[in-house]
Amino acid sequence: MRFTEQDYLAYVAAFNARDYKTLETFFADDFALENAGFKVQGKAAFRDFYAFFHDYIRETVLFRGFYPGQDGFVAHVVIRFEGLQDLTPAVLAEKGYPGMTPVNRGGSADVEFLILYLLDADGLIRHIKGAVWVPER
Repeated sequence: MRFTEQDYLAYVAAFNARDYKTLETFFADDFALENAGFKVQGKAAFRDFYAFFHDYIRETVLFRGFYPGQDGFVAHVVIRFEGLQDLTPAVLAEKGYPGMTPVNRGGSADVEFLILYLLDADGLIRHIKGAVWVPER
């Protein structure tokens, strides 16, 4: 099974709606997410990470492009981070996510990403790895 642009748009819609149950249907059970110097391994760790992160940040994925390849695809997105509470460097470091962009309550940051999605033999996402352009401060 190949992952199409339409599939990815459905994935983004589920992410933006915080529909984690639907979102997890795109993942292999042992998938990994690597970004900003940390790694989340498996669906339970994914749920734990986003339970923490989305208490602090409203995160919206803005689609820019989809580039299929042999073992997966690359997505070009801008992610808008809007502060619901102060997400400080100290909070991020304490939780083990020191490379992420801090955002204060009421603040926002648009961050550009190229995200590599590797698929398993069933067409499920087995690995996500992002390349990010840190916004100027």
